[in-house]
Amino acid sequence: MHLFEAGVGVVLLAAGSAKRFGGSKLTTDFRGRPLWEWAALAAEQAGLAHRVVVVAPASPIGSRSGWQRIENRFAAQGMGTSIVAGVAASEKCSRILILHADMPLVTSEHLRKLAEGSSTVFTRYDANSYGCPAAFPRAVFPELRKLSGEQGARSLNLDEATLVDPQDKDHLADIDTVRDLERLNVRR
Repeated sequence: MHLFEAGVGVVLLAAGSAKRFGGSKLTTDFRGRPLWEWAALAAEQAGLAHRVVVVAPASPIGSRSGWQRIENRFAAQGMGTSIVAGVAASEKCSRILILHADMPLVTSEHLRKLAEGSSTVFTRYDANSYGCPAAFPRAVFPELRKLSGEQGARSLNLDEATLVDPQDKDHLADIDTVRDLERLNVRR
């Protein structure tokens, strides 16, 4: 079901090297499915019609119905290059949401809140911290295309950004290590 016009899309960042995890993090089983598919499912359930997953060369992440798979040949240079690749694949969108693929507990409701905004919207982590998932209007795409290396969108000077709180801070959990995965699997 698509709740948003086709011009609102999502870029799922899945090109990281997973060094702290020991490799192949996003295809590791989490509660019965590959880890990355949880974030993809949340985006689908949020009603985002234009869906792009950005992967590294030779990624074990396969295709998924309704998703455009983009290979970022510069993925080893950092997350900024994956954002650039995702924005390039979403040029026809009026708004994009950027989401990390290692966030299996993110909810479709939170993603909808971000997508419904009209300006730049980041997720608030605490009083002094914000980040992805985040959503951006087309007017910000030129700035996003300037990112490089490990720079994320938070590094940009986006004066009119607003912050949205998740329903539950646990929904923002990301998996960086095997211990993170084990801890989330226990917290059912």
